[in-house]
Amino acid sequence: MKEKLIIAAISARGYAQAAHEHTYRVVTLDAFADADTQAFAEQCFKIKFDEKGVDEADFKHQFSQIEIDSNCYFIYGSLFDTNSALLEWVAEQVKVIGNSAETLQLVRGFDFFRLLDDLNIVHPEVRLNAPDDVENWLAKSLFSTGGMHVKPASMYKINDYFQRKIEGVAVSLLFVADGKVAKAIGFNQQFSAPIAELPYRFAGAVSNVDLPRQVQQQFIEVAEKLTAALGLKGINSLDAVLDGDQLWILELNPRLSATFHLYPNLLQVHMQASAGDFEELANEFHLAKKSTSKAELIVYAEQALNIPVDFSWPKWVADIPNFENKSINIAKNEPICTVFAEAQDALVAQQLVLQKTKILKRELLHDSK
Repeated sequence: MKEKLIIAAISARGYAQAAHEHTYRVVTLDAFADADTQAFAEQCFKIKFDEKGVDEADFKHQFSQIEIDSNCYFIYGSLFDTNSALLEWVAEQVKVIGNSAETLQLVRGFDFFRLLDDLNIVHPEVRLNAPDDVENWLAKSLFSTGGMHVKPASMYKINDYFQRKIEGVAVSLLFVADGKVAKAIGFNQQFSAPIAELPYRFAGAVSNVDLPRQVQQQFIEVAEKLTAALGLKGINSLDAVLDGDQLWILELNPRLSATFHLYPNLLQVHMQASAGDFEELANEFHLAKKSTSKAELIVYAEQALNIPVDFSWPKWVADIPNFENKSINIAKNEPICTVFAEAQDALVAQQLVLQKTKILKRELLHDSK
């Protein structure tokens, strides 16, 4: 019998597609249960998720409907960033591939910045008390993801921490680790889709960005230090702000992230590195390091939309809503789908994805009238 891969993420489509290509039996738990996710999965569970994170009781109820056997494995994306204890519960039910709940809890806590200090890793100044000069600071929650937790310090909430604002370009490193050694996969630039209440909302990224060599080396050294200190396994990502030639580390994502989708299928790289088999993944790893750049952009509804069931989705669109044989209503500021584009360099890929997004929005508005 083929191995079963249970995948949990806020959006599981990209990971489900990768697993399907490797002929796993796929089961997904995510917040959308999109049409293309369902096409890749033999079971697709839609779980409750809001700004506070995953609904633990609902998740456990849905998970209990999955048949677990010795051929089952579990991989995860951003779903557990706010609830590492739930990931620990999952690990009691099935073999988890990747980093442990303990590692996730550490990097999602304020102690992560103390670890950065101990390792001499440069990061923006952080504090737990509100600063006097709030205009120079951001407020962040330790219990959110996707830029939803970042706001001006003047908008802080109870239990937020404060991080000094650094002006620059949002960049990231996707890397793979075997518990001891880290290897870079690719450098990326991130996009935001700001609105008044969510000024740093994540919108997407473009891969294989041409960063200065010294900046690349800074990124790699940070990945190596954190891998050695935390025993990181599988695919991870680092988020940072690039100010000139100085890299300011913001956070570590010790799990699959959105930039996973911007490279050739990395699933076996993740699986084998998690098992400590760096030598075994050499061929897969080299296949993953592709020279072209791929961009993704989440399309958010700028107004309430009603999309008819016969809407013709372009081939370069993913995360398509599940219509269930009827039209679907998308509320203002909710995600509609994801647009992809690929080119020889990152700038052209970024321009293409923006052009395609404009085309799609025009078609959606025409059909929603």
